[in-house]
Amino acid sequence: MTDETIGKHKLHYAWIILITAMVLNVVSRADAASFGVFIDPLVKNFGWSRGEVSLAYSLSFIAGIPAVVGMGWLGDRYGARTLMLIASLVISSGTILLGTISQLWQFYLFYGLFVGSMGNAAFTVLLPVILTRWFHQKLGVALGLYWAALGMGPLIFAPLFRWLIENRGWRFTFFTMGMILGGVLVLTASFIRGKPQEKGLLPYGMSRPVGTPVGQPVPRPVGAPAPKGALRAIAAQPTVWYLAAIHHLGCIGHSILLAHVVSMATSQGIPGVMAAGVLSTIAGASILSRFLFSVFTEKLGGRNLLTIALIAQGTPVMILFWAHSPWVFYLFAVVFGLSYGGEMVGFPIINRQLFGAEAPLNSIYSFEMVGASTGMALGGWLGGALFDVTGTYNWAIIASIGATYLGIPLALLLPRNKRQAVAATAAPSRV
Repeated sequence: MTDETIGKHKLHYAWIILITAMVLNVVSRADAASFGVFIDPLVKNFGWSRGEVSLAYSLSFIAGIPAVVGMGWLGDRYGARTLMLIASLVISSGTILLGTISQLWQFYLFYGLFVGSMGNAAFTVLLPVILTRWFHQKLGVALGLYWAALGMGPLIFAPLFRWLIENRGWRFTFFTMGMILGGVLVLTASFIRGKPQEKGLLPYGMSRPVGTPVGQPVPRPVGAPAPKGALRAIAAQPTVWYLAAIHHLGCIGHSILLAHVVSMATSQGIPGVMAAGVLSTIAGASILSRFLFSVFTEKLGGRNLLTIALIAQGTPVMILFWAHSPWVFYLFAVVFGLSYGGEMVGFPIINRQLFGAEAPLNSIYSFEMVGASTGMALGGWLGGALFDVTGTYNWAIIASIGATYLGIPLALLLPRNKRQAVAATAAPSRV
């Protein structure tokens, strides 16, 4: 029985990978996605400033830079499952240890290093790339569902964390959540396979060439760049750095808001759980944009979609200048959520379009995630620092809009179509 026949009569394992990736995507980021609801309890309980607390958010991304690059390199060479199992234990341990903190440096260590960087790096870099290898067809749909699942994290965990902290206390919350998260992550990660070849399969939707025996490697597609020396050749192209810079600026723009919108709401007298609902609403509304932008990126290419996504992310932020009551915050949450999810979701698809399926996609994506990590770090810290200096979030709102709009001209510099880019990247390397 051939792989194609199996695919006709049974559920292709690519869909198991997708479901597994969606669960890991949600659960691995439970702490990180809920950071905004931690700020007020920490300020109240320990007397730390918003800028000091926000620095942990920034440190998680700064410390994550070498972890992201390392995971990309290790994933290309040694596979993903073992790395994800280790990362699952790190996230679980870090979450439990957060319940023991009494000093600011402990919060920086357990959140910034364990949960935010070392734990998340494996899932952040490897999961989207794994999906690009498992899906030859329906990649936009698969990644759309994957990114949509990311929006479920804050929707579920932000109000849950806030309710548990207010009703059961900090220590109980993080011990209990750490045990639950760890168990789910370890169990789910055991199903991961980095490539279809590990299961003796072809990617979903790919047909085996006539005359190629089952079990033998499929010839590399014509025009795909050769793996040898490809990373150096690709890294020498401006397109890679345009993409990294776009991700950097886009992440500055939305990290200011994701880290501080709950505090923006509570500073206007809105109760904590209701304010946490603003963050959850952003996440819930983003599910649609994450899915649709992934599908359209596959069909239309990344240049136009990234430009539209940046405009759509930056413009609704202006609503916050007039947000003084719950309904205005929730209006902002819906409009912003329906747009901001599009900025981040297209990069794995764009990479495969521009550089080919045989390129070192984990490493390429890790470059872009360095841009994202530094953007998230700067934005998360900047929102709190500007509040501490000015006593208002207005300058943080301006910074969010400005950073997002700066990415638009870079998006317009990207290649107009994937044929040009593939031809360029397929050129032999002299390095």
